[in-house]
Amino acid sequence: MSKINIYGLGSSTIDAMTVGVLNELKSSNHVYTRTMDHPAIQELETLGVAFTSFDEVYETHEQFEDVYEDIVNTLINKSAHEEIIYVVPGHPYFYETTTELLLARDVEVEVHGGASFIDTVITSLNVPINTHFQVLDASTMKYEDLSANKHTLITQVYDQLTLGEAKLTLLEYYNDEMIVTLVDGAGSPDERIHAVPLFELDHLEINSNLLALYVPVVQSDSIRHRSIEYMNEIFDTLVDDEKGCPWDKTQTHESLQRYLIEESYEFIEAIENGDDDTIVEELGDVLLQVALHSAIGKKNGYFDFYDVLQSLNDKVIRRHPHIFGDEEIDDLDGLDRVWKLAKQKEGKVEKVKHEKDYAKTILPWMKETIHNGTSLVDILKQHRGEENENR
Repeated sequence: MSKINIYGLGSSTIDAMTVGVLNELKSSNHVYTRTMDHPAIQELETLGVAFTSFDEVYETHEQFEDVYEDIVNTLINKSAHEEIIYVVPGHPYFYETTTELLLARDVEVEVHGGASFIDTVITSLNVPINTHFQVLDASTMKYEDLSANKHTLITQVYDQLTLGEAKLTLLEYYNDEMIVTLVDGAGSPDERIHAVPLFELDHLEINSNLLALYVPVVQSDSIRHRSIEYMNEIFDTLVDDEKGCPWDKTQTHESLQRYLIEESYEFIEAIENGDDDTIVEELGDVLLQVALHSAIGKKNGYFDFYDVLQSLNDKVIRRHPHIFGDEEIDDLDGLDRVWKLAKQKEGKVEKVKHEKDYAKTILPWMKETIHNGTSLVDILKQHRGEENENR
């Protein structure tokens, strides 16, 4: 089995390629390329470099994952008979799935590098970046990936459809009038820079696959206030012994017990009244209790919000092997069996659950106070009277 050599074409013409890569390709008899749709390919052809491309493979599969697997398998099969020269856009280590797949296989692979498209795009943008920079893939980008305090470069924007999908994801997080910048053909003679409001992004008439989208750092309270990280900063500040709130910084887990009951009551009241706005507000007050207890735990050096979050996620995944594992169930009886087995694996045993009896008793009383205006004192008096009659 011969070696597979991977070279990066850079992001534009051969002028942006490293001298070493250019000389190696010029001296090669035959080169495999993931795609011919790159400015440097045409220039290299005029210099006598012969290419075999994998563009047709894209037409035979519906998923990109299958395309990349097909390319990798072909390269490995070819390497059984000859040493392979394989080129990809940009740098082989930056957002190049075929490089990742080849390195994971049992073959000899050498990555020779190339100019990164990131350097070229940032230069084209003329934006100095000192801290907080991230690169996202438009095809997999989610709301949770976005961060207003980071310079964000979005790659894999290869047509009008992915541009539109990227816009919709960004609109979930950012203001629709914020200015974003689309870079087309960065570093090439045909480079074009489009700075437009976010809502107009997919109105641009673009016929190129050499696109990158830049989203700047945004100082916005409306965005910042949707951040879990910022929530934790707020509560860490509130309980700080030096600069915290006089009330919050003196609280303990014990002193806060009653407030969780109060907020739970108000949340149930909002549900009973069918008031979505109030449900949002009261759920926030319940979360406030979690955040405040977590900040106190962090202050005391025992646990923080992320320990709580990990404990929750671990438990939910553990107790749903039929969703996140290979367990199969057909009905609720099967679900009950799965839950009991999960609890056994956790080392938990069945015991009297007083909180369940408490909830079954208290919840109807809470609803009665909500709908009938009856006080809890009157309900308890009535309940005691019924007990006395039954004696």
